[in-house]
Amino acid sequence: MQPDSCPERIFASSVSSSTDSPHFYRNIPAVPSFSETTAGRLHRDLPRDWWIAIADVAGSTLAIEAGAYKDVNTVGVACITAVLNVEPDIDLPFVFGGDGATLALPAGLRDRVSAALRGAQQLAREAFGLTLRVGLVSVASLTDDGHAVRAGKVQLSRHVTQATFSGNGWEEAERRVKTPDAAGVVRIDEHNGPVEARFDGFECRWKAFPSVNGHKLSLLVTAVAPDVEGKHAIYENVLARIQAIYGDVPSYHPLRAERMRLAFSPRTLSHEWRVRTNGLGTWQRIAYFADLLFRSAAGSWLFMRGQDTEATQWTRYRGDLVENSDFRKFDGMLRMLIDSSADQYALLRDYLEEECRAGRLAWGASKSNKALVTCIVRSYNGNHMHFVDGSDGGYALAARDLKRRLAQGCL
Repeated sequence: MQPDSCPERIFASSVSSSTDSPHFYRNIPAVPSFSETTAGRLHRDLPRDWWIAIADVAGSTLAIEAGAYKDVNTVGVACITAVLNVEPDIDLPFVFGGDGATLALPAGLRDRVSAALRGAQQLAREAFGLTLRVGLVSVASLTDDGHAVRAGKVQLSRHVTQATFSGNGWEEAERRVKTPDAAGVVRIDEHNGPVEARFDGFECRWKAFPSVNGHKLSLLVTAVAPDVEGKHAIYENVLARIQAIYGDVPSYHPLRAERMRLAFSPRTLSHEWRVRTNGLGTWQRIAYFADLLFRSAAGSWLFMRGQDTEATQWTRYRGDLVENSDFRKFDGMLRMLIDSSADQYALLRDYLEEECRAGRLAWGASKSNKALVTCIVRSYNGNHMHFVDGSDGGYALAARDLKRRLAQGCL
C-alpha cells in the first residue's frame, strides 16, 4: 500500500450521517471515579466516520538500552500535542502509552491531523533521532469486521477529564498499523504530504520523581472473559487487591506534591527545548532556553514562598498536577504506575500469577527507580495534563513482559 493512500472501499464506508460527529467525545458524560471506567459505563460507540490514529516509536528498545527512554516519552506526548493543536475547539480522546499514543478523530480533521502527525515524525527524526510509526484506521472498517470501538471519560479534576477506551477495535487497529502491508491502513509518511505541526503547550520542566517506597512499578493487566461484565469483575478484583496491598491512592501514587522540583539541568530541559524550537534559528533557540531557565527559577521562587500571582494560583499548581496525572488509565487494558516496596510487589506478583494460571488475566510489569513526567499545559490555572511513566523503560518493558507471558502460555 502506498503511504497516505487508502482503499476506496474504506474511504467510502467511512461516510456517516452523524450530525454531532465532530463533538461526539465532548458530549460523552464523564464518570466520577476511576473504578467505574473498567465497566464501560457511559461509554459510547465511536461514529463510523471517525478514524483511529496509532503512533509508536519504532525500535524503542534501542533507546531504552541507550538510557534515552525520556526521548521516547517526549515524542509520544509531542505527537498528542500536535494533534490537539489542530483544532482546539474539538475535544479528541487519546491515551498515552509510553512509547506512543492512541487517538481518535472525526473525518473532517483527517487531512490536517495527518499533516500534524507528519510534523511529529519530522520532529522525532530531526530532534531525537527516532522513527515515529503512524497509521490511521477507519472506525467503519473495524465495525464492518465486527470489532467494537467505544470511548468514555473519567473526571480527574475540576478542569481535566481523561479518555478511556473499550472494545477490541482499538487493539485491532494497533495490530493492523504494526503489521506491514495490512489492509485498510492509511500509513503516514513525513515525506509524502504536507507537514504542519504546532507544539504549543508542550512542557517538560520537572525533575524525575524518585520512589518513596522502593521503586516505581509500571503495570499492565488485561482481563480474559467472554463478556464486558466478566472482564469488569476481574478488573474490580485487581483494583481491590491493589488497594488491599497498597492502601489508598495517595499511598501508592507515583507523584507527591511535596517532592516536586523544577529542573535546571540542561539535559532535562533539553527535551522541551528540542520540541519547541525544532526548525527555528540559532538565536531563537538560545532565547527559548534562556527563557526556560528564567521560568524554572521564577517558578521555584514562587513555590518556595507559597505565593500566587494575578495570573496563576501557584499554591494550587502542584496539587493540581498530581490530580491531573494519568498514572491510571484504561484502554481495554489496565495501565498503572505504582510507587511500590519490594514486599508489596511480591504480594501483588503472587496474586497476579495465580490469576494468570487460572486463565482470568495476563499481566506484565517493569521496575524503575523514578517516574518521568511530561506535560501539556493549556493554562496554569488547572487546565494542564501530565503523562507519567517509569524511567528505564516503564510501560514499554511492561508490554514486553506481558507478551512474554502470553507466548509462554500464561493463559
